[in-house]
Amino acid sequence: MTLRLPALLPAMLLAALSAPPPALAEEFDGVAAPDLLSDEDFFRLATCGARPGDACAGPVIRWPGDKVTLSLLPAEVPPPAGFTAALDKALAAAIAEINAVGAGMSIRRVDGARADIRVMPTALVEGTVMDDDPGISAAGVMGVGYMSYWWNDRSQITAATVLISTAITDQDLQSVVLEELFQTLGPRFDIEGAAYEGVSILSQSSNATEVIEGQDARLLRWLYPLRQ
Repeated sequence: MTLRLPALLPAMLLAALSAPPPALAEEFDGVAAPDLLSDEDFFRLATCGARPGDACAGPVIRWPGDKVTLSLLPAEVPPPAGFTAALDKALAAAIAEINAVGAGMSIRRVDGARADIRVMPTALVEGTVMDDDPGISAAGVMGVGYMSYWWNDRSQITAATVLISTAITDQDLQSVVLEELFQTLGPRFDIEGAAYEGVSILSQSSNATEVIEGQDARLLRWLYPLRQ
């Protein structure tokens, strides 16, 4: 599940840490695509929520530079044995998959809570109703993955967080981590429809994709073209 903060708020990660600037954000559901789309239609659906022939539902957002940092933060509640190691491995694979696409954007792992993208294990389970927790997540319903991000009035992403439930199955972990991380780069709309199940990481009804290829890869290269 992907969720965005539904209000204009300053974001705060933890006490005494610097906060991202005030940011604009909204919550969006998946967009129906009954058949495979052209690249142009796919890019518009994934980034601005436009069905073929329709207007965008919101802005196309991007990180302003060509690198973002990511850190894996400790869980507030001790996770099950082996979970942190499995999540760390899934993150490493997801970062490698995204960085290998050849887009003009890469993700670099760092330590500490000041990273652009913060990933946190959570004991919350799918279906948990969540309150606003600025800088951590927005109000909504928890899935096995829960992504929030914030952007400014120039449509530049300023911060992102990803929560991964410790109740997630081993089978779903890699795909969910890859999907949430992929979406922190700007493709914020999930895709509804059987045509994209097992084809795109953005499929709302399937966790069968564990690679970034085809239209997903072209989408990232479109969002972040290589700089000359």
